[in-house]
Amino acid sequence: MSKIRVRLLGGFEVWEGERQVGGFESQKVRALLAYLACNRRRSFSRDHLAGFLWPERGTETARHALRQAVYNLRSVLPDEGGAPLLLINNLEIGLNPEADCWLDVEAFEEDLRLGTEREAVDLHHLSSAAQLYRGELLAGFFVKDSPEFEEWLVTEQVRLREAALEALRKLIESYRRRREYRFGVHYARRLVAIEPLSEEAHRELMRLFALAGQRNRALAQYEDLLNRLRVELGIEPLEETRALYESILAESLQEEAEKREEPIGPLVPLAGRGCTLERIRDSWFRVLEGRVHLTLVTGEEGIGKTRLIKSFLDTTTSRRRAIVLKGRCYELGPAIGYRAFLEVLRAAVADEAERAEAALEAISPDVREDLARLVPELRDLRPDLPEPSPLEGLEGRRRLFVSVSRFLEALCRSGSLEGECDPLVLFLDDLQFADGDTLDLLGFLASNMDQGPVWLLAACRSEDLYRDHPLSQIVRRGEKTGRATRLEIERLGAAVLEEIAASLVGEAQAAELAGFLVERSDGLPLAATELINYLWDEEVLAAGVAGRWTLTSPLRDLALPAGELDDLIRLRVRRLPSSTRRMASLASIMGQTFDAQLLQKAEDEHMAVVEIGLELLLRRWLVRQFAYIWTSNRREQDIVLWAKGARRGSFEFAHTRIRSALYHELNPIRRQAMHTQVADTLERLREDRACEDLAHHLLAGGQWERALPPLEQAIERALSVMAVNTARHYCDRVLEVLGRLAYAARSEDKAEGWRRERERFREVREGLG
Repeated sequence: MSKIRVRLLGGFEVWEGERQVGGFESQKVRALLAYLACNRRRSFSRDHLAGFLWPERGTETARHALRQAVYNLRSVLPDEGGAPLLLINNLEIGLNPEADCWLDVEAFEEDLRLGTEREAVDLHHLSSAAQLYRGELLAGFFVKDSPEFEEWLVTEQVRLREAALEALRKLIESYRRRREYRFGVHYARRLVAIEPLSEEAHRELMRLFALAGQRNRALAQYEDLLNRLRVELGIEPLEETRALYESILAESLQEEAEKREEPIGPLVPLAGRGCTLERIRDSWFRVLEGRVHLTLVTGEEGIGKTRLIKSFLDTTTSRRRAIVLKGRCYELGPAIGYRAFLEVLRAAVADEAERAEAALEAISPDVREDLARLVPELRDLRPDLPEPSPLEGLEGRRRLFVSVSRFLEALCRSGSLEGECDPLVLFLDDLQFADGDTLDLLGFLASNMDQGPVWLLAACRSEDLYRDHPLSQIVRRGEKTGRATRLEIERLGAAVLEEIAASLVGEAQAAELAGFLVERSDGLPLAATELINYLWDEEVLAAGVAGRWTLTSPLRDLALPAGELDDLIRLRVRRLPSSTRRMASLASIMGQTFDAQLLQKAEDEHMAVVEIGLELLLRRWLVRQFAYIWTSNRREQDIVLWAKGARRGSFEFAHTRIRSALYHELNPIRRQAMHTQVADTLERLREDRACEDLAHHLLAGGQWERALPPLEQAIERALSVMAVNTARHYCDRVLEVLGRLAYAARSEDKAEGWRRERERFREVREGLG
């Protein structure tokens, strides 16, 4: 942290370490420092500065006032060796560009430059710029009898204000494309605070409230705008604004408006990752050369791999068109062969339907047939596809892998200008949980795909990557041929945590919050985030002004668990109402992702109760909306449909650690009963379409005999796409179940029947190698 820190956005503050510097004898002394700081790359003549700030005085009197002001600055500003803060000679005065001095205006403009470099949108830097903009330059500042200074100040205020507004608009658009509407709400509120009479800003906030499932707040926002326009301007809202209000109102007549506004929780900035982002960018440039490249981002659990990748992808997709498809692997869930790639292919069909149709047209009929085995949804695009013939042996498996690669290559080419290809990014998350078939397909694509640009961008916990792990072997082979790169993310240092603290609470309380985070988080980003969320839960961290937060009580008085991160997560959940805790536990049984309707049916609760619980979990950053697709451009009329909201549809836990903490806290007997509860609901709602999910929950619930039919279906489904590792897994589970049933049989005839079945499946298992 710099020795001297000058904050001019939102007021005037000068800090030395934890001490706020005072002793400035007049506003004009402060104005002199602010002017020099904002122009620290220049020096000014004494005559210019004297006339600039003391134009009402004679030449000699003004020069004397300037000398007094400079003397006062040198007296109050620290000067403990190193480069002096002020450079002064008989002719000129300036702020030393080499001095250890940090200026928020300078940092703000640098973040804006990096955040929009080459027309990119870099959320990391833009969010940092938004944090820095606490208000207008020298807000509330007035200097008597200095019209030139006032003119300069107004010009700079307008320039910086417009830059902040543009940054906020880009952040809002980026988060809306990612469907992270609550982040968008945070920045839209900042937009309205800066432009309280802008109908466009209010409409943006109304849309985001509606998309986030907070329809009543969207309607309240319209009422706020209506009152402002009538009282301050004596006008009515535009037709466009009224039409948006009516469209949201049409879905909200049954609900009672919420009167109390609850602020969104603190957004922890992405900090300290500049070097890693540069290395990821190097891999991206290789892809843009037309290559196929695998980049594996590793680090311990909670280090921020997913957030870092998503931040980078937002930047790249704003700079040029790219197809980003994401897939994920899951802990504690059913085994599904090629699961991450199935999500990728389904995303292609759902979000890139026109491209997918063009790609299907460009590939051969047998490739289309193979893809339809993996993704039956393709038949919605091509109803003429024939029923697939069985695949056989290793040759059939290789044929399937080749077909996937051909389709992905065709996706790059389809929809592009002649001679150009749009980069294709496959974002594969949590590969430490990958099934063997997913890793086999990844290894094939990384080694055999020739036609780029294709980026296999993956994340994996480093503690799971032992030397002989298949993923380690894939990356090592790729590194030898220049087709793969591995990047390791480290924990955050104390200086970065100080930066995060200052961005949240400002200089006055930054040292206290930073010390708390350093001691309690040990540099793990997830731990730091959960600690900040806990402070907000407990109202120790409260909303301040200009997007800032403030500590309401000393952090040393907090009684936090001395154990691991899981204990902190559980403590946060225990603060929730009992109905919401129960619902969160049931959701953890369902998996890292879960469906609101299934949750409601399994819980046997009214949907309104489930919606309230989900709203609270969303507000506490414990869950978030889930979508396979990366971006989506919604039309205005779609607002009505999406206003059904964030409290319906699919969700995921904000981090796998949160789901794991909830799941493992359950009593084993209670956990077993809840798995059976979910299985019963699946049988009622989804019949045989979810055989892997059903088998998983029946096995976890100890329902051995009921689990046999879906297990056998799972084996058949795995073999139909040559997912041999998955088929072996389910054969092993069948053998285990039949052994249990034979052992517990009440008659010898029954036991013998189970043993014969076991022998039959043993032969199937042996045939799989």
